Amino acid sequence: MDSDKKKKNTRRTFVKGVAAGACYACLSLDFPAASEEKEKKDDKGKVHLAAACGTYCGACPAYIAKHGDKKQIKMRQQKRLSSGPAKAQEGVPPSNWMDGLLCDGCLSGGGLADHCRYCAIRKCAENRQTDSRCSDCEDLPCHRIKNLINMGRYLHRSEYLPNLAKIREMGVQEWVKYEAERWRCPRCGLPMSWYDAECIGCGAPISRRLFPLAEK
Repeated sequence: MDSDKKKKNTRRTFVKGVAAGACYACLSLDFPAASEEKEKKDDKGKVHLAAACGTYCGACPAYIAKHGDKKQIKMRQQKRLSSGPAKAQEGVPPSNWMDGLLCDGCLSGGGLADHCRYCAIRKCAENRQTDSRCSDCEDLPCHRIKNLINMGRYLHRSEYLPNLAKIREMGVQEWVKYEAERWRCPRCGLPMSWYDAECIGCGAPISRRLFPLAEK
């Protein structure tokens, strides 16, 4: 009797083991495909960071303040408080210019900072362009975008027209990937904001691929 029970238990254990192995194999085969699919969706989902005017929202302080890593946001705040008043720099806005602003990105369909919500460029592109961007506009550069570029003459705005040309040449998905890489610390890979002179994590200076920050 005991012998029969042992045989049944052994057979049951074997069957469970085979079934578990088969399930594991299925999961192993499906996992890379699922990961690749998720990656594709993530890449496609980031095109909203290519703003109507051609700026890369992923490096905007208002976007980082809402979507950045919490630890990095805290580090950024601590660094700013410990640095004291910033020296005036040509083409660089005051350090408090986006204090308290949170944004999901120009074309996200989510919450926008006020200056983006009421932006004449964004509204014009939304009404006239199929992808709500100025990259294929026949009137480019129009008075709206030229006026914004000249307003304060901030360095990130000087990239609007070159960026729109790159979006047209590369396609928006490839351009967003390119910009995401460009706005990372060259040493440790942490995301950087438009006017970070150095990485908040490792202290590496701004990448040479970005516009230089020169003091007055």
